[in-house]
Amino acid sequence: MATDNDEKQNTTNQPTSWQYNSTSYVYPDPYQQGSGRPPKKPRSAARTLGIVAMVLSITVLFSALTGTAVYLLTRQTAPTTSQTTVPAQTTATTVAESVRPTTSGTLTDPHFSLADAASRHEDGKKTLTIMEIAAQGKPAVVAITTEMTATDMFGQIYRPTAAGSGFIITDNGYIVTNNHVIEGAEAITVVLDNDDVYEAVLVGTDPSNDIAVIKIDATDLPTVVLGDSDDLLVGELAVAIGNPLGELSGTVTAGIISALDREITLNSSSGPQRLNLLQTDAAINSGNSGGALFNSFGEVIGINTAKNAGTGVEGLGFAIPIKHAEPIIESLIQFGYVRGRPKIGIVARDVSAQMAEYYRLTEGIYIVEIESGSAADKAGLQVKDIITAVDGEKTVTIEQLNARKNARKPGDVMTLTVVRNGREITVRLTLLEELPSDYKPTSSRSGVTLSQI
Repeated sequence: MATDNDEKQNTTNQPTSWQYNSTSYVYPDPYQQGSGRPPKKPRSAARTLGIVAMVLSITVLFSALTGTAVYLLTRQTAPTTSQTTVPAQTTATTVAESVRPTTSGTLTDPHFSLADAASRHEDGKKTLTIMEIAAQGKPAVVAITTEMTATDMFGQIYRPTAAGSGFIITDNGYIVTNNHVIEGAEAITVVLDNDDVYEAVLVGTDPSNDIAVIKIDATDLPTVVLGDSDDLLVGELAVAIGNPLGELSGTVTAGIISALDREITLNSSSGPQRLNLLQTDAAINSGNSGGALFNSFGEVIGINTAKNAGTGVEGLGFAIPIKHAEPIIESLIQFGYVRGRPKIGIVARDVSAQMAEYYRLTEGIYIVEIESGSAADKAGLQVKDIITAVDGEKTVTIEQLNARKNARKPGDVMTLTVVRNGREITVRLTLLEELPSDYKPTSSRSGVTLSQI
């Protein structure tokens, strides 16, 4: 049996020919050959035809009378609910329409809202629309422009500019942003949502977490409300506000929380940074860094920080959880740096197994410089020492050493296994508190990844 498709294929590129769909009849010649008039019919045949016609007429009349009587009787006994007979063509159209999605059917919902579906609903808290979140949050989100001095390849001095975002947390002008937004800046300009312009000063930075606090001289400023990023659920609403491209301040984009605790490695001037971040598909572009990520209640739950800008990649933005940032922000405002962090006081680089074999060294952490007066200096560590273990545990990368160090506090003692001039020794080191430092690697080491520990 041929399908509809088969029929369509068989008639492709053939001219359409319309024909009446009727049967052809061949009529016999009623005239005899050689005669100019029709033959005479027998009288008996004419009489028979007359009788048949009369019987048929009586039958038709009787049927009509009987049908009328039945119709009237049916009208009197039929139920009140009437049914309408639908022509065949109309019935086919109705059946076809019945399988289509309709706004009044159960398959679709004309009142569906993705924002409503992704919003949190909690007792005592009002869930806001995206318009309400924007109206509440935009006045407290600012555009940041920075200037610095640089030298080009011909020795010419110029002042490049960069742009980012930030958000106001106190009505007297403290603003949170990313460290990479203001890093190296000699001038910081802040533009409020109402177009007021201020010069800002740097309060403090935390490069290891890409957080910075700046301040403008103003009062009665609009502020954000900080939320709880530890209470987030995957799939709930996320609204980003910032200054994409450095020229579209106050831009609002919306999406959801795509994932929690994403371990992402970010490249910075001080080396790779491994951070646990929130993932969102709300659009975050260059210039959004330092802006605010809001939840359904209009609370800040993240600091927009990065996006995956790879070819063919869409909707991969990342933000620093506000619960992680809160103690850092508080310490920066109180002291200008993050208190309570231990520091060894060395600049070092990794020596991999391949490098160790090639250069005839020991795999481990190669000390390049030692900070004067640091814990390393006081413990007697030397340049070219190679650290291989901490408290008896194999430690051959800077990442491993930082993890062991950050699990302690200032005043704690670490026992380091060190290879010096091919001989293994043990060094006891008492950690000191990390203080702000203006140290910058020398130009002779440009292109080499070094880390301060």
